[in-house]
Amino acid sequence: MKFKIIEELDYDEKLVIIHPSNPDPRDPVSNLAKISVNQKQDLVKVIFSESLVTKKEIGVSKSYFEKLNCTIKTPVSISTRVKPKGYPIIKKKYEKQKWSKDDIQIILDDIYNENLSDLEMAAFTLSMQYENLSMEETEHLTKGFAYHGTKIEFNEPVYDKHSIGGIPGNKVSLLIVPIVAAAGLLIPKTSSRAITSPSGTADTFEVLAEVDFRAEEIQEIAPKTRGMLVWGGQLNLAPVDSKIIERVERPLNLDPESVIIASILSKKLSTGVEHLVLDMPMGPGTKLESKEEGVNFAHSFIEIGRRVGIEIDCAITYADQPVGHAIGPALEAKEALESLTGKGPRSVHEKSIELAGILIEMAKLAPKGNGAAYADEILRSGKALQKFREIIDAQGGDSSIKPEEIELGQYVYEVKSKKDGYIAHISNSTIKSIARALGCPNDKKAGLYLIHKAGEFIKKGTPILKLYATKENDLENAINIAESSQLINLEGMVLERVSSFPYSKN
Repeated sequence: MKFKIIEELDYDEKLVIIHPSNPDPRDPVSNLAKISVNQKQDLVKVIFSESLVTKKEIGVSKSYFEKLNCTIKTPVSISTRVKPKGYPIIKKKYEKQKWSKDDIQIILDDIYNENLSDLEMAAFTLSMQYENLSMEETEHLTKGFAYHGTKIEFNEPVYDKHSIGGIPGNKVSLLIVPIVAAAGLLIPKTSSRAITSPSGTADTFEVLAEVDFRAEEIQEIAPKTRGMLVWGGQLNLAPVDSKIIERVERPLNLDPESVIIASILSKKLSTGVEHLVLDMPMGPGTKLESKEEGVNFAHSFIEIGRRVGIEIDCAITYADQPVGHAIGPALEAKEALESLTGKGPRSVHEKSIELAGILIEMAKLAPKGNGAAYADEILRSGKALQKFREIIDAQGGDSSIKPEEIELGQYVYEVKSKKDGYIAHISNSTIKSIARALGCPNDKKAGLYLIHKAGEFIKKGTPILKLYATKENDLENAINIAESSQLINLEGMVLERVSSFPYSKN
């Protein structure tokens, strides 16, 4: 059979049309069938039509056809999906039973082989959202994620930095990678795109250069530049995890603790990372609400790292408000470039040298406690900026680009303070909601700029937030959120009065 693009199917849902003279391939329980093309398989919904396709054709929408990355003449077959072995095992978790190593591998094999529907994958993810896995189960999940997909190996120690996410504006990887690379260490950083934040590292660096590379290209480029910033999705690293992120976690805004650990560490295993500094932002509106929660999570990461062979240092970082002032891919790329030239916010500078310093200490280039000073010298000397431009050039970007040359959304609006006061708190969750309404992270030019931050005194009518959008409708939606929500808390100098009056002697 061959493909036929059906113009009437103007959406990318996995829906195919076959001729009714063909056998019905649908599974009677799920009502799904499996198509096979280019040695890849996918679960689809099937409908029948005599007028739209012939017996030898399979009709699909243009957008879905483009996702399949094939041609009209590419052979395609359709069949009933194999009954998944993993779904009954998934249901064990709802009965509070533990999964064995084999249980987890069966589920992951089913996902990899496209035997589980998106709903069944959602059941798997939700089971871990509400019933956290044990250390043994998390270890098996980590190794299971790494089992499928690409493996990248280098003939030397590999260093990396990763953030568990949750805080807007966290563009520090764009400073850390060139600092560490300029120190001579190998740091080929792979990143995911944003799941819950307005911009992931890959989203931000893509403003400046290409982030899609094959494994063999990374193995060739990274040893020369000592550092790279690439998107892991194109590399087919831990592809089962990527499917769960794309089809379940991002649409449902889920992030189970065990899956966070397994997702991050499986990709590090697949890229040969041996030494990792983990940024764990803590504060209201992030994934970690308290220091105690952060310390416990850090111990879990360190233990799983020990079990799979990765040395991990965790840094619980301040996250009561966004890092720096810029939120959104283009704005964050601009601020990172400014920071590398010595003109960026102090918070971006300090966080970058502290985290880079930990990796420098792990490599024994500086004694414990002196790594940040070592990193600071590299940053202030201009070596990190020079290395950053070298990385941009190696990844196909314009290495001479200046911060002011980065394009931002053409529709702009300033949110102003409604009264006088000191900014006591900025809501991370509201910032993220505004950024998503503006189009982040898919719209690279969209984003927002915090003109004032916590601790500053502002007067009524003072601009506190600048919004950027490429679509008027997106800007209007973001304005509605910004103006109607509790974006900032303003207080006077006296936060609370405790008085003994009225006082009487009885």
